Amino acid sequence: MPPISIIGCGWLGLPLARHFAELGHPVLGSTTRSEKLPLLQQAGVTPHLLKLTPHSDLDGHPLLNARVAVVTIPPSKGDGKPRFYLHQMAHLATAIEASAIEKLVFISATSVYPQNNREVTEADAERIESPFSDCPWLDIEACFTSLKRVATTVVRFSGLIGGDYQPGRYFSGRELGGADDPVNMIHRDDCIGIISAIIEQGAWGEVFNASACEHPSRRELYSRSCELAGLAPPIFIADPRPYRLVNCDKLKRQLGYRFRHPNPVDALGLNWAP
Repeated sequence: MPPISIIGCGWLGLPLARHFAELGHPVLGSTTRSEKLPLLQQAGVTPHLLKLTPHSDLDGHPLLNARVAVVTIPPSKGDGKPRFYLHQMAHLATAIEASAIEKLVFISATSVYPQNNREVTEADAERIESPFSDCPWLDIEACFTSLKRVATTVVRFSGLIGGDYQPGRYFSGRELGGADDPVNMIHRDDCIGIISAIIEQGAWGEVFNASACEHPSRRELYSRSCELAGLAPPIFIADPRPYRLVNCDKLKRQLGYRFRHPNPVDALGLNWAP
């Protein structure tokens, strides 16, 4: 099987790398922390230390020797300079264009869509500035979709759940408005399944929304999350807030993908131990 490079072996990237290694692919993986290198090795991944900055020396880096790569580096403000994440991704994209990589999956976010209290599809993306990376996600996606030699597919994930992550911990005991508004969430198992389906089926040059089929209320989701974590629930306020409903019909239609965890509330308790 051809090698796959997972650039960013964190909460999503490491189990994704393990998944491909278990399928028999040679897998290259990166981490920013030397103490994590043995974890990658235990997962069957050839580990590499990569502290990516807008000025990192990537020329000839082993991570760029695969034909297929997945970029799963989360947004960061890095050194505090404006638009660090955008410059970081632009630098990586330039190195990828000059490398052996031919196919790429870039992990983006559904925050490209306005909160207009309506259902949104892939065509509804807007240039909205991200509070986490101080630049619009569309600009970040363009670093990779504009590459001439590399076929890039963008996956826009909604809120993430799974593993040891419980989203309720950030709202425990705090006021939380829009209690009865719907939320968009996706379990890590489905994140991995969707990326795997894209690579297996060769679905390149595409943009896919990725969010669980059901949209529980904030009250349902965060109450259950806090319950599982043994934390006090949020103080819910039933004032409607702007929201979006992420439509994933394209993903299901084009890839034939069936969600393992269509209900985010049911999925909260999986692989979780407080």
